[in-house]
Amino acid sequence: MDGKTEYLQLLQEPISRMSTISSIFKGFTATIVSGLSLISYSTMNIAVLALSFLPVVTFLILDLYYLRLERQFRYLFDQVREDKHKIDFSMRLTNNPQELKQAKARIRDCIKSPSIYLFYPMMILMLVVVFILKFCEII
Repeated sequence: MDGKTEYLQLLQEPISRMSTISSIFKGFTATIVSGLSLISYSTMNIAVLALSFLPVVTFLILDLYYLRLERQFRYLFDQVREDKHKIDFSMRLTNNPQELKQAKARIRDCIKSPSIYLFYPMMILMLVVVFILKFCEII
């Protein structure tokens, strides 16, 4: 038990930071999409509107990356909590495919997370609608 609480606290910090980063990415994405939707009512070049997909996709990729790291840290946290990992204060994460599967830290597992599949497809859909409306000169 020596140092277990301190080790768990050490592991909890990056988990908290990564969930905060995920919220920040979603805020940036929502701001970009809503801002571009508003700006598109005025004169906006279609090429600029098409480039607006880039930051949304970039935030999606970054959010997937940080969700994967967060799940790996949660797995390590659980391993320490259940005394399946020695208390060595290492922050080394597993790359073992079997452990990644158990931790649900594979990319396909992260895509299946509601925080990803309920948010980003809707943002992309909104950009597609604005792009189509602008391209058809409806707005």
